[in-house]
Amino acid sequence: MLILFIPIPAAIVRGQADAVDVELEYKFGEWIKIRVIPPADASDSSFQAFLQTTDEENTWSSPVLQPGDQEIEFQVNPNEMHLRAFSNLVYWVEMNTAGDQTVSTAKTAFYYEDNRFEWETRSQSPFEVRWHEGDAAFGQNLLDIAQQGLVQVQTLMPLPTPEKVSLYAYANAADMRATLQTGTRNWVGAHTDPDLGVMVVSLPPGPEQRLEMERQIPHELMHILLYQKVGPAYINLPVWLNEGLASIAELYPNPDFRVLLESAYEKETLLPMQSLCNSFPVDAAGAYLAYAQAESFTRYLHQQYGSILLDQLVRQYANGLDCERGIEVTLGSTMNQVEREWRRETLGEDPWSTALSNLAPWLVLLGAVLAVPVVLIFVTLRSKPAGRASEKQR
Repeated sequence: MLILFIPIPAAIVRGQADAVDVELEYKFGEWIKIRVIPPADASDSSFQAFLQTTDEENTWSSPVLQPGDQEIEFQVNPNEMHLRAFSNLVYWVEMNTAGDQTVSTAKTAFYYEDNRFEWETRSQSPFEVRWHEGDAAFGQNLLDIAQQGLVQVQTLMPLPTPEKVSLYAYANAADMRATLQTGTRNWVGAHTDPDLGVMVVSLPPGPEQRLEMERQIPHELMHILLYQKVGPAYINLPVWLNEGLASIAELYPNPDFRVLLESAYEKETLLPMQSLCNSFPVDAAGAYLAYAQAESFTRYLHQQYGSILLDQLVRQYANGLDCERGIEVTLGSTMNQVEREWRRETLGEDPWSTALSNLAPWLVLLGAVLAVPVVLIFVTLRSKPAGRASEKQR
């Protein structure tokens, strides 16, 4: 079989303001070029290009060039600028005339999409789905599951309906991770930038593809809706709660989580829930266990306390309470108490046997300490009769 790899042309965005022609071209992950064609009477003028994220937190500016009437090209490395995939940017050019006047072109919008692939598109409010491998039925499945996921997410707790959510489906995890630059986290299968309203998933062809849709899409959608509910305070949510809510939103729960939990419980390798407040382990095995615990713990909270208290818990964290204090204020129990209840209800843990097991090393030490005087007393008592007997014989 002969397979031809045809390069996809770099995307071009054009804009014109005043008398300056500006053209932007980019190759995703490699370079962004801004070309300027000066007006005929600008031979003594200098030019400078600017590229900026829409939140104005990250701005790149070029060197100042004075090219006469020749075309100018400015180039920026998007990785050095730490640009996120699928982010919205603006660019413009400033012309400094010989009379020290600065004339700026209008800011032109630019969407930094992964243009390594030719994307198919299908929309149904509030979702726009894009995929690069698969037929129209595949795209419709993406839309259907996104709509089902929205119902599922809003059943768990009161969350807003988003104006727009963009979903990009990659045919394999390697291409998706290259887009996101996840580094060594080669276990990542999906990702969301909640503030962008964009989720990316990896859905390789095969018998598990539909199930992966039912897992990944609702999971990532929960992250987006949580962000839209609390805004920038989203960063205050404990990781176990954020990922736990996303996991219980999945239409097809991960069947391996239960087995993993029971195995970790038997081996006494469960992670303290408090250790999952700020981050998850970066290694695959540790991260997988953390996700399993977060899913189980959050599901227990939802079943035990209901959607209203779960919503209140999210609000308490969004208002700035720390991980342990949020549970205390909302549920009236310490985090350790709630964790013990979860282990008892979910894993069948006997609190008394656990307490004795935890105390066992201390009990052994106490026994060793008390044994010394007991032995001394015993030796002393045994030696006294022998002394009296020898006196009587005299």
